[in-house]
Amino acid sequence: MVVLVLASLGTSGTWSAGASDCLLGVCLDHDTTPPTPSPPPPGESPAPGPPPQPAPKPGDPVGPAPAPAAVPPGPGGAPPVPGEPPPPPPLPGDGEEPPADAGPFPENLRRLQNSVKRSGASNTKALMEALAPLGDYGVSPEEAALIGFGRFPVAGQANYTHDWWFPRFGPGWRLHMGTDIFAAMGAPVRSPSEGKVRITNGGLGGLAVYVVEPDGTFWYLAHLSGLAEGLSQGTPVTVGQVVGFVGDSGNARGGSPHVHAEYHPRGGAAVDPKAILDQFLADAVAEAPALIQRYADAAGAAAGAQLDLPGLEPPGRATEPVVEAPRSALLWASAMSPSGGALALAEAEAARIAGTVEWESVSRGSS
Repeated sequence: MVVLVLASLGTSGTWSAGASDCLLGVCLDHDTTPPTPSPPPPGESPAPGPPPQPAPKPGDPVGPAPAPAAVPPGPGGAPPVPGEPPPPPPLPGDGEEPPADAGPFPENLRRLQNSVKRSGASNTKALMEALAPLGDYGVSPEEAALIGFGRFPVAGQANYTHDWWFPRFGPGWRLHMGTDIFAAMGAPVRSPSEGKVRITNGGLGGLAVYVVEPDGTFWYLAHLSGLAEGLSQGTPVTVGQVVGFVGDSGNARGGSPHVHAEYHPRGGAAVDPKAILDQFLADAVAEAPALIQRYADAAGAAAGAQLDLPGLEPPGRATEPVVEAPRSALLWASAMSPSGGALALAEAEAARIAGTVEWESVSRGSS
């Protein structure tokens, strides 16, 4: 089982981790230095993008040729700085000015760029607001983002534009083959699908993770600052599992932290992922009420298990809260088994309470 590392989002919009913060028994003082990746397996290279670009290579599906390898990030990537302002909104392009001798943007690429019917900018604000009631059950906004963001690949505050086929340079003029999701440095990056991972480090994408589904479909998540602890070549992952952390590796070095999200159905050419990402957010917003209800049901069942034990009348019953379901267990219930986790939690909590009752004295008191 892959151990996930949880980072905490401060009010400034940066993610930070403290040794005392743990989730599901996993503490945050782990080393997330990316391991040296083995070469990606043959036969899974992305198909070519739109003409006139050459076919992208497994370690560099966002450009026609690799740039010099990026310096691997340190443990967990660049450490968040308390009080640092929120990340700026995404800008067209990758923030790099082409050299003076780059020449004009080729007309054939411009025609492709202009052929895209673009949608408006998107962000995770509505989803964060939809998940806010989880705070009534002791779930922080950071934890809510980890368990309630559905298939969306970045947990927490994030924004992106419809930048598919925007101009890019280096080496040579090319088109942007994905969507850049801008978020705070170190924000968790989640798997959008179930599959196995491939890890690359170098070239334009820097530290990157592929999530490859059984039919060859894959997501390519690039410019990471670190990997989730325990992640290695071929590790199986599930939807929503943290695989890495937002960064600026590769040709994004020094720019706004973001994740380049690229989608290849059945291993073919990349397709515009903007509408897919928008749908991920819409689906998660629609599922938020059911997630909140599971928490309410689990907490109520755990509390009722104590109240319904024969012969027990907790002191201050009318005014004092009874046993509250452990937050870590509630998180486990939602994250690991959304359909049946609440029931399993209620049963486990009832069993725990039953094990703490002095049944002999209860029997004497009720006879």
